[in-house]
Amino acid sequence: MPIFRCNRQKISYEDYGSGLIILLIHGSPGNARSWQQVGKRLADRFRVIAPDLPGYGETSLQPFGEPPEVGYASRLIERLIGQVGVPFVLAGHSYGGVVALNLALHGGVPLGGLVLVEPVALKILSLVGESEAFAKAKDVFEDYITSFEKGNHRAVQKMVDFWFGTGAFDHLPSQLTAYLVEETASNIRDVRATFNESYSSDTFQGLRIPVEVIIGDHSPDITLRIGQAIVDQLWAGSLWKLKNADHALITTHTDAFVRIIEGITTADNSY
Repeated sequence: MPIFRCNRQKISYEDYGSGLIILLIHGSPGNARSWQQVGKRLADRFRVIAPDLPGYGETSLQPFGEPPEVGYASRLIERLIGQVGVPFVLAGHSYGGVVALNLALHGGVPLGGLVLVEPVALKILSLVGESEAFAKAKDVFEDYITSFEKGNHRAVQKMVDFWFGTGAFDHLPSQLTAYLVEETASNIRDVRATFNESYSSDTFQGLRIPVEVIIGDHSPDITLRIGQAIVDQLWAGSLWKLKNADHALITTHTDAFVRIIEGITTADNSY
């Protein structure tokens, strides 16, 4: 896996295929390998760049003592783009969708399109007046963080069950639950960064590229609220609701995701 170094920071990433660049940002916890199924489908037509977010793989953590911020990750990725080339499409899943949205809204990268897959951009709810939904979600995640800090090593179950439904964590393979437990502190850092993010209508209106937001119809109602709130702020936004899909749709609904990417690159919205 290549590693790009800049100003004492580094970012590890996967790089395969050839053609227009599609840059894929994984969720939390996770790493660039989260996109393997999608990447394999795209690599016969596109060059796929999939970076590890801060704290995953070899990518540098945000300096100790600084408040966690989404912008740290997006700035690292923007520097990587300066090295590998500008992506035609930028896509992000879950927390990676929050990072991708930050980069698109605040970065100086001339993208051709943006794809957000179940972005967990909870702070957008405050912007659009969904204060009750935001407050309920914030309570869940504050309880998650407090529970972990008090020694509950299975606290991550609260996060998983919030996005996938009550009882979801108990039905996961033991290898996956062990990974999630091990990476809880990393996920909490990303949760804090998510809640430290802020949005404005003016910034959204300045995003003059096609934006596709994808959610699953088996995901919680708050996922639809976030997706609709984002689309409503945009110059050119579309909301896709995939059947029989949940928060794991980049692995369960690869074909649909790839078709949406291909639609942006061909400027064909008939798919």
